[in-house]
Amino acid sequence: MHLSSPRTRRFAAGATAVALGATIAAAAALGATPANAASADVTDAALSWSLSNEANAGAYFGGCNFLSAGVAGDTGASAPWTATNPTPGYAASAGNVSIAYPTGAGGTSTPTFATKCQTGDGVTVRPGTTTAGVLTLAAGTGTVDAAAGTADIAWDGGFTVGFYGGMTYWSAEDPELHVAADGTGALTATVSGYAASRDGGSWAPLTPRTVHLATLTDVDVTSSGITVSPDWQGVEPASATSLNKTNADWGSWPADFVDFQNETGQSSYWYTSGTNDAAAKKPQPISIAWTAAEAPTPEPTTPVTTEPAEPGTPEPTAEPGTPEPTTEPGTPEPTTEPGTPEPTTAPTTPAPSISTGSSTTFTVGDAVPLRADGLPAATEYSIVLHSDPVVLGTVTTDADGAFATSVVIPADTPAGAHTIAVESSDGTAVVSLAITVTADGAVVIDPVDTTTAVTTGAAVNTGGTVSGGNAAASALPWIGLSAVGVVALGSVAFIAYRRRVTQQD
Repeated sequence: MHLSSPRTRRFAAGATAVALGATIAAAAALGATPANAASADVTDAALSWSLSNEANAGAYFGGCNFLSAGVAGDTGASAPWTATNPTPGYAASAGNVSIAYPTGAGGTSTPTFATKCQTGDGVTVRPGTTTAGVLTLAAGTGTVDAAAGTADIAWDGGFTVGFYGGMTYWSAEDPELHVAADGTGALTATVSGYAASRDGGSWAPLTPRTVHLATLTDVDVTSSGITVSPDWQGVEPASATSLNKTNADWGSWPADFVDFQNETGQSSYWYTSGTNDAAAKKPQPISIAWTAAEAPTPEPTTPVTTEPAEPGTPEPTAEPGTPEPTTEPGTPEPTTEPGTPEPTTAPTTPAPSISTGSSTTFTVGDAVPLRADGLPAATEYSIVLHSDPVVLGTVTTDADGAFATSVVIPADTPAGAHTIAVESSDGTAVVSLAITVTADGAVVIDPVDTTTAVTTGAAVNTGGTVSGGNAAASALPWIGLSAVGVVALGSVAFIAYRRRVTQQD
């Protein structure tokens, strides 16, 4: 259609301005990705895990089952380890991996080949008792997104698990953690070892492969880490031929892990094969702590729209020879009134919180994971079990005022209500967790009392660290305002344009 009327042409130009504004607004909305704003890099993730009580227990032959740092060499036969065979052999540390045994006073001791079958207090373990050894992999790197609930972290290093003094053993290298937005996750690693038997029979290297060390459900990814109990109850691998379901807590480690253990000779030690062995064989909680370095978020900018010039009309320019206006010489830029401080917003300090992750039921003698946030940085605390005070351990908070550790509830703890308190040096409890010990030795973490938490300012939590806000949601208002602002600018320009055209006509 031929547009011959100047008024018609002006109307079309105005409409074009509105359409252009709407297009830019739509592009702004589509181009924004608030989910990325919460993604953070980590370089110091520390994974702590005992694997299972059985993996640290006394054995009927060879002294004990044990954890060792590094990938052990080939002994050449199914026989207990010696101080010189295999090579490399027993180690409490190797690269990013270390092994520690908790002590009754709340500290830790470093085992040696000679003391690997003794508790941190020097008591030799026997079948049914455990050293409670803790494996730690440090310097994990990757990305986490607390708002989205995702994490991808990898570690460089390996460890070895020996049973019956090392008559059968296997190793895991370079574990990787992956957590999806729905709270499911997996800890995988490359495993290797030897086809062996506890009676000293077969011996042959196995083909290395990647397996699941743990499958995870209901993982709560926070800005400082996670604590989660691996899947166990009701897991039923096809290769678990002697699986016993008579215990209410029957279960198994992951299917591909059990398949591998069928070759090492350890298979029945990774699922319930008896009526009362679930507490010994089930996975202990995994604790992972990190310091997240938030990626910089670009400042939002408002798109600028301009009214299109009349066809054939040159763009206005400054009058030739007329300089651009500048600040009057000698006139200083306006500043804040002298003596008037700039308004600031007082930083908000989160209330102290304590958590056992997604697990709320344990057994006396288990390692119970604890994670706390909102405490003063670089401060030492004691973890004390009440009513009769028993010191379970000591911890020091990191630069963010958080810590992740595990404590063992003594086997002789009487049935009834108790409290796990985090206490400062003067004995003041800064945050605490209520527990109930049942007559059969179960440790139940009591539900959160939100009223008390609000009143005291200390959040008591059993399902992950309490955190407020939603990064994705907080980013949305800016997107909406950007789009609306562009449309509004276009609309105002068009209305002003129509008014001017009407006056001229």
